[in-house]
Amino acid sequence: MKMEYAYRLPGIGEAVLNERDKKYLDFVTEKQLLSETLWKSFTDVFRTKADDVDLGWRGEYWGKMMRGGCLVYRCTADKRLYAVLKGAVLALLDAAEADGRISTYSRSLECAGWDIWCRKYVLTGMLHFCDICDDNKLVERILDAMELLLERIIERVGTGAGQVPITETSNFWLGVNSCSILEPVLDLYRRRTKERFLAFASYIIETGGCSGGDLIALALNDDILPFQYPENKAYETMSFFEGVLAYYEVTGEEKYLRAVQNFTERVFETDITLIGCAGCTHELFDNSADKQTEYAETIMQETCVTVTWMRLCAKLFLLTGEQKYADRIERSALNALFGSVNLFDQKITMPKSGEVRSPLPFDSYSPLFMNSRGRGIGGLKHFSDGTFYGCCAAIGAAGLAVFPLISSLREPGNKAWELSAYKRNGRIAFTYGPYVLARDSVKENADIRLPVFPKQKDGRLCFTLLPPEAGECLRILLETDTGKILLTDYASCGKRWADHGGILSVWLPCER
Repeated sequence: MKMEYAYRLPGIGEAVLNERDKKYLDFVTEKQLLSETLWKSFTDVFRTKADDVDLGWRGEYWGKMMRGGCLVYRCTADKRLYAVLKGAVLALLDAAEADGRISTYSRSLECAGWDIWCRKYVLTGMLHFCDICDDNKLVERILDAMELLLERIIERVGTGAGQVPITETSNFWLGVNSCSILEPVLDLYRRRTKERFLAFASYIIETGGCSGGDLIALALNDDILPFQYPENKAYETMSFFEGVLAYYEVTGEEKYLRAVQNFTERVFETDITLIGCAGCTHELFDNSADKQTEYAETIMQETCVTVTWMRLCAKLFLLTGEQKYADRIERSALNALFGSVNLFDQKITMPKSGEVRSPLPFDSYSPLFMNSRGRGIGGLKHFSDGTFYGCCAAIGAAGLAVFPLISSLREPGNKAWELSAYKRNGRIAFTYGPYVLARDSVKENADIRLPVFPKQKDGRLCFTLLPPEAGECLRILLETDTGKILLTDYASCGKRWADHGGILSVWLPCER
């Protein structure tokens, strides 16, 4: 069927970019996407079957970064970037096995661990390159290769004799990670329209995406919340529902759109925090809307979750045209995502080797209450030469591109912003328009753990807007009962964590 969309993504070079967008896109292009050394590391793991050693996810890096690179190219039309991306595509095509299988797992270990998840990202990256490729012969070569890749999966996965049910192809998260291959399967079906591929997608839909319960039925019934689902891994679950939305786009069956919309609204209500991310317990749905005010020793608010939430909202925005989805993308980008970008030239000492090096382009976790950035590398895996990478660093570029691509389509918002306060669980937080504000102990050179009691006049907070300093978008002096405190945009706080340390906090104590 022919699906009607409210919007289409801007074509190559058509996105409207402001100076801020250019700064971030230039940063990720220069620091990450043009690195042929990095692309080689991501390709070599397919030749060496590197994930055999620990049933790992090294095979996701190539596709994640290729998707991000293609979206960045759609924004910038940078010919240098296109040439590097094309080279990376050709290199991975050459790494395919004789029968077309492309995997970082040997045949004896395939369909376990993160194998299907990683092959999903090969499909995803390659199909995104097809969208920007100016060589029709290369596009056909890629699609031929992706058909073979998917055929090899279909041979091994299913309910027939000698096959492995898809929800059992991973020993993590009840198989929802493997079931998230649904989206690129349908993308390939749209390009080649082979009924075998649609049948495989329908099989995944019938499983409900999870060995512990039918996630689609749970979303349709809308009786329990996402953090109460049989599995509650935020990133992988949202990725699966991206596939459910793609199934609606192909079949037109309204219940699948309704399931995704129900799921998305419940996530927004119960798990999306003020900065536009989810998961205050590691990377899990956990009723983060309420838990976000708590101090956490553990990692939290993963950048992979931020970007996947933005992508899910972007797909719903393009399909429905509802502005609320674009507003949610803006909140996530300006706060959680931009806060994760390691723009500054700083150095860290590696704990095991003592090597001094720059941080990865993206930080993995975002603190909300009295904590610091740089608390860990999400999805960390080492390569045979001793170097390493992480899942959040690989996915970040896609978020930096999705934001201006969608912003180019959204309706202008009301710029008459006010400083409104949010109170929850004995804490207070502040926003100014779409920007979340925070205190930074290094910027203030003060104890930011002390309670805050804002002054008001005629029902309005008393504050002064100051000129932003380097790296800031907003700088505000807020009047309180005990003197003035400094609030700046969250994304600029704690950014020099490697050089200066310090803590930041969105939520501030407000009880006597």
